[in-house]
Amino acid sequence: MSSRADAEAARVARQVQQHAPTWLVMWSLRHRRFEAWQCSDPKSCRTVHGRTAAELWNRMQQVELELRRTLPRGAAQPTPAANGRLSSPVPVAPGYVPGPRPHPDERTRP
Repeated sequence: MSSRADAEAARVARQVQQHAPTWLVMWSLRHRRFEAWQCSDPKSCRTVHGRTAAELWNRMQQVELELRRTLPRGAAQPTPAANGRLSSPVPVAPGYVPGPRPHPDERTRP
């Protein structure tokens, strides 16, 4: 990749970071991939990576959903994403991260 492509990938990583405040997101020059570390629980940091922003975003959302499913009843929930809720994993274009989406429970409410 050229330095221009690397700069664009770093910009996209910053964009993903803005939409996922409990994650540390970056573009790895060495591996030529996006990398992210889930940081809401210092005892258990989950790491994901993807060749595209869409792949990374989907993997991040899968980790968020897994964390929600594995918490015991009554346990403190992980810090929510930027929109306050987890969204379902949806693919994104390389330069685009979806904005806030309604929680599935709220779409069915009158």
